[in-house]
Amino acid sequence: MRMQFNSMHMKTRLTLTIEPEVSHRAKAVARAKGTSLSGLVESLLARETGFQKAQKKITFAKKWAGRLQLVDGLEDTRSRFLKERYGL
Repeated sequence: MRMQFNSMHMKTRLTLTIEPEVSHRAKAVARAKGTSLSGLVESLLARETGFQKAQKKITFAKKWAGRLQLVDGLEDTRSRFLKERYGL
């Protein structure tokens, strides 16, 4: 049996050697953008190579925003968490 790998779902581990100051600054930029250093490097390389991802995954919150309603009077830990997290 021959196995095939779908490159759309697999990531390749890559080792880079860069100056420490560049690494520190890159980590700060990644933090400010709310991503990882790997995510930052991937997006920069994708932009430089002209690679475009298919579509970003739609988060649960965005997909169901305004479509679900909480039951009034239900005040358990989970509902309080959801109200705070998603501004309900």
